[in-house]
Amino acid sequence: MRVTAGIVTTGLATLTLLALAPAAAQAAPTTVTSTAVASTAADWQAIAKYPNYRRCADAGRQYVREGFNEWKCTQAGPTGEYWLWLR
Repeated sequence: MRVTAGIVTTGLATLTLLALAPAAAQAAPTTVTSTAVASTAADWQAIAKYPNYRRCADAGRQYVREGFNEWKCTQAGPTGEYWLWLR
């Protein structure tokens, strides 16, 4: 009986993790990785892509609190995602 309960509990935990994995992957921002040459401080740098403007603006305000000068969010295409730009 204990073995059966352990197997059922493990199965339910696995199903829960699998159900939550796509939601977590979708909510995470896509970071930009580039090997660009170091630029001047006045250039805009693309930081991450967010699923909507609200999350992009929230992240931009957080970066300003941490020391960046400006932020802007631009639409990344017809999908409704937004790029966060900092300088």
